Amino acid sequence: MNDALPARGARLPSAERHALILEAAVEEFAGRGYAGARMAAVANRAGVTKGLLYHYFPGGKTDLFRAAIASCVAPALAEANQLASGFAGSARGLITALIDLGYARMALEPREHILMRLLMTEADRFPELAEFYRSEILQPSLMLTRQVLRAGVESGEFRPDADSLPGLAHVLLAPILMGSVWRMTLGEGAPDAAMLRAAHLQSAMRVLLAAPDG
Repeated sequence: MNDALPARGARLPSAERHALILEAAVEEFAGRGYAGARMAAVANRAGVTKGLLYHYFPGGKTDLFRAAIASCVAPALAEANQLASGFAGSARGLITALIDLGYARMALEPREHILMRLLMTEADRFPELAEFYRSEILQPSLMLTRQVLRAGVESGEFRPDADSLPGLAHVLLAPILMGSVWRMTLGEGAPDAAMLRAAHLQSAMRVLLAAPDG
């Protein structure tokens, strides 16, 4: 019988099998939403047994959803941290580069849009998803932003209170997040990303720079 045959994903190396499962999970969550998604359906899409799926994700659907989001978002966070750690230019240049990275990923990563839309729509019913977003996505992003602000203050580029103004790190991230929301909800009718980026940078520098840019 077919169900007695080895599952396709079970014959792959572990890393490839894991990636295959996460890809299947993205498809399942995108098609059915968090509430409607089924572990058995993910296993079927990935060509693995349901038991193997629970071996990787013992917490079930919540663990799988977290891992699926992380597989989409973690590369962006890693790229941002790598950019910051190896950046040899000014704090202004780093802020600009990080904002550019945010808008570039907004345009190029549709999987992130799918899962972030699910996260927003399902978080009120599943508080554990909101907590995951806060701790694993928002907080690391805010931490990196504050580090750049602190470096700019220490170098004299940014106003002396730029790293202590309540909410400033949130405000610097907000336009990119809002642009992503518009892109998710409006599709081709969303505001032009290049226009948003230009306005974002201009506004940020007016707030951050210690003296008018000559």
